[in-house]
Amino acid sequence: MDTDSICQTERWRVPVRIDFAGGTLDLWPIYAMMGGGCTVNAAIDLWIELEASFSGSAHRIESSDLGISFAGAEWPAVAPRDLSWVWRVLGAAPRRPNFLNILSPVPRGSGLGVSSCLGVGLLGMAMGIAAGAELAAHVPLLRDLEAEELQTPTGWQDYYPAALGGCLALHWGSKTRWESIAPHRELLEDLLIFYTGQPHHSGLTNWEAYKRFIEGDATTRDALKEIASVADEMRLAVPNDPLEVGALLEREGAARMRLSPLVETDAMRSVRERGKRDGWFLGMKPCGAGGGGCCLLVVKKGGREAAQAALDAMDLPVLKADITQRGLHRV
Repeated sequence: MDTDSICQTERWRVPVRIDFAGGTLDLWPIYAMMGGGCTVNAAIDLWIELEASFSGSAHRIESSDLGISFAGAEWPAVAPRDLSWVWRVLGAAPRRPNFLNILSPVPRGSGLGVSSCLGVGLLGMAMGIAAGAELAAHVPLLRDLEAEELQTPTGWQDYYPAALGGCLALHWGSKTRWESIAPHRELLEDLLIFYTGQPHHSGLTNWEAYKRFIEGDATTRDALKEIASVADEMRLAVPNDPLEVGALLEREGAARMRLSPLVETDAMRSVRERGKRDGWFLGMKPCGAGGGGCCLLVVKKGGREAAQAALDAMDLPVLKADITQRGLHRV
């Protein structure tokens, strides 16, 4: 890059998310056929970093954490290898960077909504819009771009924490709406996120559940009704009752096991068994669609240090992350 480009560099940060309850309910027409639904999730302070310049004539895209890049005199007519999602989102934006570097601290297949949150970051950066209602209004575009990218039905929930920040109850129906909820102080103290060491593919997992639901499979529909019930209760429990949050995580996890026995891995079962034996376990569920990735764990009051030591001994790294009120923002 030349000196002028360096001087005009923009730096943005966008958070990833955890989900407490109600995933899969955000896929149309599942929520429509169920008469509506709710998803509870939150932005966490693990930041995808974006560095961009909109000066110059050529284009260069880099992903520092993945070690991949593209460079060309013009914006590519077809997606560069391994950068298809970036290319697709920026292709729909009003301006495209001449230089872009992406750095994510989150492992691929984490279940933390990395690709969707990255999409929010890219689109907001290209439009010059930070987190807020104006950015959230563009979520339907991102949802449709993701469906085009994956060639499967896709949901909405992953985008909103990045577009709004904070902890959210998202209500699905003829008109999508959101409300901000404040997590209980003790819940924030007793909440852990750990990585199972095994990536997952939420698109494929959701697609199987989606097909069975549409085909009228009774087990799938009953499981999603239970997930909907859990999400409604979770919306009230997160700000009021950490003990109930733990119990609801267990209920949702059990319902997801009815969607697919592959949702829970051996590592997750080992954590539950050890936590119950050692007396610090309250509840746990996989983030996203499960089958690997990260897990959300609520421990008994005063049990955080023991739980973290146990997870360290099991080679299951705890992510240093807390719920954040900040969505996409310029640094």
